[in-house]
Amino acid sequence: MFGRFITLLLCITYLSAGHPIVIDGLWDDWQEVPVAITDPEGDYNYDDWAELKITNDDEFVFFKISLHSEETLLQNWNNFFLYIDADRDSLTGHPFRGLGAELAWHFGYRTGQYFDQNGITDLWQNDISLRQAPTVTSTEFEIAIARGCVALTDPDSIAVIFSSYYDTGDYMPDNWGGVAYQMDTTVVGPAEPILLEKTGTRLVSYNTLYTGILAPDRQPYFERIFQALDPDIIALQEHSEWNEIGDIISSWFPENTWYQGYTFRDLVVLSKYPIINQANLISSERTMCALLETDDPVNPYLLILNSHFSCCDNDDDRQEQVDELVQVLREWRLNDNGPFDLPEGTPMFHVGDFNFVGYHEQIETVTAGDIQDEATYGIDHPLDWDGTAITDLFSRHTHKRMAYTWRSDGSSFNPGKLDYVLYTDSNLSILNHFVLNTLAMPDSVLNEWELEAEDTNEASDHLPRIVDFMVTDLGISGELDLPQQYILSHPYPNPFNPQVMIPITLARKAHIQLRIYDIHGRLVISLADAVLPAGKKLFSWDGSQNPSGVYIVSCQAGHIMQTEKVILLK
Repeated sequence: MFGRFITLLLCITYLSAGHPIVIDGLWDDWQEVPVAITDPEGDYNYDDWAELKITNDDEFVFFKISLHSEETLLQNWNNFFLYIDADRDSLTGHPFRGLGAELAWHFGYRTGQYFDQNGITDLWQNDISLRQAPTVTSTEFEIAIARGCVALTDPDSIAVIFSSYYDTGDYMPDNWGGVAYQMDTTVVGPAEPILLEKTGTRLVSYNTLYTGILAPDRQPYFERIFQALDPDIIALQEHSEWNEIGDIISSWFPENTWYQGYTFRDLVVLSKYPIINQANLISSERTMCALLETDDPVNPYLLILNSHFSCCDNDDDRQEQVDELVQVLREWRLNDNGPFDLPEGTPMFHVGDFNFVGYHEQIETVTAGDIQDEATYGIDHPLDWDGTAITDLFSRHTHKRMAYTWRSDGSSFNPGKLDYVLYTDSNLSILNHFVLNTLAMPDSVLNEWELEAEDTNEASDHLPRIVDFMVTDLGISGELDLPQQYILSHPYPNPFNPQVMIPITLARKAHIQLRIYDIHGRLVISLADAVLPAGKKLFSWDGSQNPSGVYIVSCQAGHIMQTEKVILLK
């Protein structure tokens, strides 16, 4: 039998590839990664593996796993095991189906073991820098483990096996000896930096952990963070006082006038713009709203929803809260049955600590308006004014290919995306967005913005989410005669493959910025940034190098912007 193990290991074909993977729960960056193993459907009655991909960058080894069976959580509700043979020696480590595994990780229990010549060491997620997404139920997940962690010690190659139920479930691969992967030594390089410079009206959403801004030992961290970010609108969660926060923010920005809203439970909105109305929205007091009067010439109103939904295993409570919220918004918009008058077409952000660590249906409810308990809360209702879902904005760290917004190294739970930014993309355009993680920023950037490496780590267990935006809906105020400026006509053909034509008519000479963004607000290409003479213009964009999907054509002249959605269909 021993000879069989050796033969199997020697006959395995090495896989090798390096890719810049972002752990964010999106899959576009995995498209070019080759499939390591395809597992047949129906070879196990319960959790049934479907596919495995493996790749690496300079810091992490990445795995993408998918299931034939129904969706589950990766950090709970399962008995998934990952075995990694880090020295490719079946005689060292824990013996398992032809491997000598140095690392055995139990995803559902959130614990692992490291096996070496000195015995067995118990591990938690922080010991291996475990990063995974999404945090909600799914049939596919992406996983990152630090190559230099104690259990791997930066190996040249590894062999891996996934098991769906301890050591008796479905195996991936089914054959003994595992899947061998050769680390690609090609330098992948660091993440493309996201600049901190403000490019529009800036909204910052931040869970401050037990009203941390008021804590004398933590306040200096928050002060540096907020002064570097220079927000125009602030939405705080886990901030339960109402006497001091306005004065504190004003002292950090003495050149500005700040307006402080009322604290609902542990939610508060502060703004450089007047807060003309505010209210609690649901019975649990876990969502409030504030209506701001901005200086935007297109639409002077902006609605901010700020939420802190129930945490942890309270899935039923969370679903009730989001169901009720959609009911409230539906009745407000359709029947004028709301806490105050809301002008039709008012741009809306919904931000906060959503604590989505259970069923993914909660995301569907707050984006698409898909109510689960219709018997209690009524029919579904789309949450964007154009009858579609509002957009879930996926942001990453400024200097790292990670998207988590919560991290507690002493917890058994790995970092994850708990903080959300949702917005009505029918009338809001995202100009820049990111998660601030000072631990991952180079010294030169920290010094430029007068930040310190430990600032976000010491301030809170959450990271702030930042979004720069501008209003793009031109049909509400009625004060601007757009045809006197310019007209962005409907692009054609739409859908298109691979080229789309974009007509613009200028009534007079103007500085035009014509850009293409993906559905997550990331700039794809700039087609024009110049002063153009009056007349009809025709631009084209070739999307042959881009994946299929929805893209936003954005045309800006001064403070006025128009957008059109186009669909690349390959």
